[in-house]
Amino acid sequence: MLRGVPKPAPALFTLALAYFTLGTAALSVVGLSLPISHTFHIPAVQTGLLVTAFALTFAVAALLVQSAAGHWPRKRLLLTGLAVLATGLIAGAFAPSFPALLLTRALVAVGAAMIGPVASATGSQLVEPNQQPQALATVFAGFSFSSVLGVPLAAALGPVLGWRGTLLALAALAALTALLIARLVPAVPGGSRVTPALYRRALLSPGVRPALGASLLQLAAVFVVYGVTSSYLADRFGSAGPWISLTLLAFGMAGIVGNSVAGPLTARYGHARTLTLSLTGSILVAVALLTLPHTPAAGAAAFAAMSLFGQMFQAPQQARLIHLNPSERGLMLALNSSVVYLGISFGSWLGSALLPGLGAQPLAWLTLALGLLAAAASHAARRAPHLRGRPELPLP
Repeated sequence: MLRGVPKPAPALFTLALAYFTLGTAALSVVGLSLPISHTFHIPAVQTGLLVTAFALTFAVAALLVQSAAGHWPRKRLLLTGLAVLATGLIAGAFAPSFPALLLTRALVAVGAAMIGPVASATGSQLVEPNQQPQALATVFAGFSFSSVLGVPLAAALGPVLGWRGTLLALAALAALTALLIARLVPAVPGGSRVTPALYRRALLSPGVRPALGASLLQLAAVFVVYGVTSSYLADRFGSAGPWISLTLLAFGMAGIVGNSVAGPLTARYGHARTLTLSLTGSILVAVALLTLPHTPAAGAAAFAAMSLFGQMFQAPQQARLIHLNPSERGLMLALNSSVVYLGISFGSWLGSALLPGLGAQPLAWLTLALGLLAAAASHAARRAPHLRGRPELPLP
């Protein structure tokens, strides 16, 4: 724990706001897809490239940031990231063409890559060791809330401010978040400068590669169906507009619950057991997607359960990665953030590519297969030679 932080709650909530800002900036274009497509006279489905550009750039930038600036003090890196993110949003608001808007999404992703892993690492350093799982869950809750409120917020602001005005409003939110971080988050030293040799040593550490594989596969399993939500729900469960909106709301609210219980469960039972619960529940949901009746209510229930167990994964996963290499927590969390967005991109691509030809029902088999592979990878990480039989210790 960082000395001199007797009441870390304001700082943790501010870091959660940073994650909310990041998540909303990433997902806002989903809610603005129709007005953007009208402005640039392109098919609405093509605006999905804006999410892909963000996700792939984030995956690369999360690693490069650690090499270029991972040794910076945490607050400095957070403030710089918010400045870059806000600049990307402002540039996007004035983009003259769709290719130009794509480039601004890459800039937003670079700023986001400076925020996400660093926010989690900072939060874990502000509390006592036994409180770190809950601190990680509190900070990551910002992203969970963005998945519930981010797209609807952007969709609601779009008709009022226009999509360009909405991006400017998000830039203002980033500026407000920066002011709060400057005031409420204490100075936290950065990690060591990350070199290629350090990356190689981290990736070759027993347990790290299968743990990262579990992150990638777990997100891919969810986004195979969530990435094509509307089409999947309509085909598999016969859901129409109102039911699709209700299902997305249920998905978001259940995700908040899952993230909220992940911290206390990890603190009480350890990250290994909590991860097992999350992955087992996700596998059962995949089975449910294969067997539930063709009704909109069944689809809403299945998606809520998928989000509940899916969002239960990240807090214990972050705790496990810090446990595997506590001296380089920033690097561990950056690696995890990178594979998370690779998993989102991979799963969304699989769903988009396969749904038109296969239909909705077979996608659940792919979700089940990816979930089983994620569980196998997670078990392999737990069975790493230097961890076998060793109890979980408090995070330093």
